[in-house]
Amino acid sequence: MTRTLIYFFRKSNPIYFSIEKLFNKISAEISEAHFPEFAVEICQMPFASKLGTILRNIRYARKHQASINHITGDVHYAVLGCSSKNINILTIHDCVSLHRYPPKSLRHRFIQTLWYKLPVKKADAITVISENTKKDLIHFTNCDPAKIKVITNFVDPAFGPSAFSFNKTNPRILFIGTTQNKNLERFVESLKNICAELEIVGPLDEKQTQLLKTNKIKFHQCANLSDEEMIQKYRGCDILAFPSTYEGFGLPIIEAQAVGRPVLTSDLSPMREVAGTGACLINPEDPLSMEKGLTRIINDDAFRQKLIEEGFVNVKRFRLETIVNEYISLYRSLHEKKKSVPR
Repeated sequence: MTRTLIYFFRKSNPIYFSIEKLFNKISAEISEAHFPEFAVEICQMPFASKLGTILRNIRYARKHQASINHITGDVHYAVLGCSSKNINILTIHDCVSLHRYPPKSLRHRFIQTLWYKLPVKKADAITVISENTKKDLIHFTNCDPAKIKVITNFVDPAFGPSAFSFNKTNPRILFIGTTQNKNLERFVESLKNICAELEIVGPLDEKQTQLLKTNKIKFHQCANLSDEEMIQKYRGCDILAFPSTYEGFGLPIIEAQAVGRPVLTSDLSPMREVAGTGACLINPEDPLSMEKGLTRIINDDAFRQKLIEEGFVNVKRFRLETIVNEYISLYRSLHEKKKSVPR
């Protein structure tokens, strides 16, 4: 018996596309490897999430729902439009919006209720991409831990080993993301005494641009890259720096490991769990810690090679086929559970 599986995406945005990138790959793999058990469709919300359009998005989800509905992220509230007779899965990537605003503020309470508490209550199962997100979700919603399943992100098979000759005299450091949690400002401080070129992917504001110029950092900036252009950025760098203060997962870590580049990242969850032993861990609050980590990667050939080799081993945990099988197992188990419930 074929069951229709619909992936609900937020309205497309040229700046934010990581969720769509991940679930486009997952849906394509399921379509190829698990048809006719699952007939996969993609349904994109017609409106961006604004106060006046949220209800319209919920109605849209109600109209287009199927036997299995998977809300892939960001528009968590869309699950409120899905019938309880169907199987409804919600993926939550992080709780960063709840960390951004004071707990007693009206905005925090609004987001907590409409984006988290009500959707979590309605969904049959919630998947999260790390134990850190699971912990956050339980804290903010008091959700039953048994309802939450950790299914990590995967590394795109297009990210494969690429030979390179490490530039010790003037290494190119790749830095992905420029939002507050990415920690660019502190990282710039750490580069004061290091001869390097900084390759920044993401838009810079005036304050960030001025900080780079004031500290005489040699940098290049770009944004809105295609998948192939992004892969080329990894291949063209000597080091990936990812000193984030908060993440739901930390995909650049395993992308760099898959290409074969040494990684510097935060000694915080989930970054340290995602990186395994294939990264130099630093304190993201301390520019001196970052400087020492970079200096060791640049000057210690054995240490740098060890990071690269252990990165290749670590990334095997994040194969696309492995992640797809976890989702398939979840869909099947929810189907059996739903069948056993008296109508």
